[in-house]
Amino acid sequence: MSPDHDLRRPRGRRRPARPLGLTGAVLAAALGVVAVPAVAAADSGTTDTVRGELVHVWAEGSEGHRAEGDDATRLSWVATDDGAVRVPAEQVADVPAGATVELTVGRAVEDEASADGHDPARTVLESDVLSPPPDTTPEPLPAPRGGLTNEVTVVLVAPAGTEPDGTRLRDVVTTVDGAVARFWSEQTGGAVALGVTGRHDWMRTTAGCADPQALWDEVAVEVGFVAGPGKHLMLRLSGETAGQPACSYALAQVGASPASGGRLYVRDGGATVIAHELGHNFGLGHSSGEQCDGAVEGGSCRTAGYRDYYDVMGASWAQLGSLNAVQAAALGVLPGDAQRTVSVGEGATSVTLAPLAGGTGLRALRLVDAEGVAYWLEFRSATGRDAWLGTRDNVYRLDAGVLLRRTGQFPDTSLLLDGTPGPAGRWEADLQFALPAGVAVPLSGGDFTLTVRGADAGGAVVEVVPAARPATAAAAVPAQPAQGSSAGRVAATPAGNAEPAAGATSEGTAQAPLPWAPAIELSVPRPGVPLEPVADSSSSSGGLLLPGAGAVLGGSVLLVHVTRRRRLRQG
Repeated sequence: MSPDHDLRRPRGRRRPARPLGLTGAVLAAALGVVAVPAVAAADSGTTDTVRGELVHVWAEGSEGHRAEGDDATRLSWVATDDGAVRVPAEQVADVPAGATVELTVGRAVEDEASADGHDPARTVLESDVLSPPPDTTPEPLPAPRGGLTNEVTVVLVAPAGTEPDGTRLRDVVTTVDGAVARFWSEQTGGAVALGVTGRHDWMRTTAGCADPQALWDEVAVEVGFVAGPGKHLMLRLSGETAGQPACSYALAQVGASPASGGRLYVRDGGATVIAHELGHNFGLGHSSGEQCDGAVEGGSCRTAGYRDYYDVMGASWAQLGSLNAVQAAALGVLPGDAQRTVSVGEGATSVTLAPLAGGTGLRALRLVDAEGVAYWLEFRSATGRDAWLGTRDNVYRLDAGVLLRRTGQFPDTSLLLDGTPGPAGRWEADLQFALPAGVAVPLSGGDFTLTVRGADAGGAVVEVVPAARPATAAAAVPAQPAQGSSAGRVAATPAGNAEPAAGATSEGTAQAPLPWAPAIELSVPRPGVPLEPVADSSSSSGGLLLPGAGAVLGGSVLLVHVTRRRRLRQG
């Protein structure tokens, strides 16, 4: 759920539920969204009152599911004492996850989630917020055992209908305590210190993927997990779930902050997918890409989910990269001396950006346009965690250079803009997004003009010329269209062929991205893991289509990763 939503709507008079983005009290009976399983599906015409915690999730693609024009969509349910009651997500989109609600629900409706194996959703007729979500950022809590800020309980689970696979508990624990913990500690300046404090080998559950809430609850009871600030329950599911209806590649609660804690499950034990899912627990959305037809902004554009290959919250592959400036700022871990803000109406300025992965100096420039929309500039060079940019591991030939991002709406909270835009017909093969040197680039309808004056391994010089007064032209930031519109933010075509860098090998053999890397189909055959196309995120829902072994990622809003449905949007 977007952090822009009112998280503190007071309890009071009951009001009709309304779809996200609409101001009128219009009831949405069947919104075509994927939602989480309803334990209590009602017959047509039945009216019931349900009370409990509201949970939001996002469904994403997995192995065997191709992005044929569909987009990942929001999933929502009410966790009651008797189970989860699924409701159309857009009808409760402005209600914060974790809030205690009382809903009057009506007839059951079929939607895409139903086709994937979930029970029908119940139409929301009235909604009332009884209490807001608990505050996860009060006074600092005493450090848990070992000085950890975030404790992870790892459990290997074979849901109903599946058997344990060959995964070893120690390998999953090692990944969490090792690569994942190091990444988040490094990227947050030590603010996040996570580690495994509970580990449990294979257990079978009576609950299946069709009811994630029941699955989590059953495991929590079995292993004695008690939810709380900074506590995470992570299930590593059997690989057999790939063939089960309603099973996602990964699913995670989206929290409000790193202190929220949360639940997640993954079907793969790779560091990148686990780090991504924990990012959702920490409150982060997705790092996606925006491509416009021959322009950096404006005109015919699409938002392509996960098309930020530099960032862990974007396309997940062999490289974790550095957390981008937008996401670091959202977590509050970008130091004040590492960033600078320039607003419309200020004088022209020249700024030297240090490498983002260098860890020192001015590393991010924030531009605020006349409407308050923030753009972020950062410099990526082959140093530190981004050293792979200068090696044969850079199989997608990503640019080193100055990158431009715009803050977006959840789940695409970070949008990487294409600094060297091409025609729409070449979008799929285009992963080169850095701003070119010596070219003046207008932003936000003329609110800013940017020019990269030069760059070397040590830094990049950027000249910024703000407009003397707020631009009167139409804002360059594309309007957020209604879901289902036919053109714009996100096109729903599979990623095309991108030729890998010459000699993209390791130890003499081709290096395939992790099985769940957002796939661009490489023109050179790769052993072992065929890449499937990554879907575009045409709505404010995110999704990652994973190749080979399959993929998805998720997040005290819940981010479920199931089949990513891509919809065309107008921008």
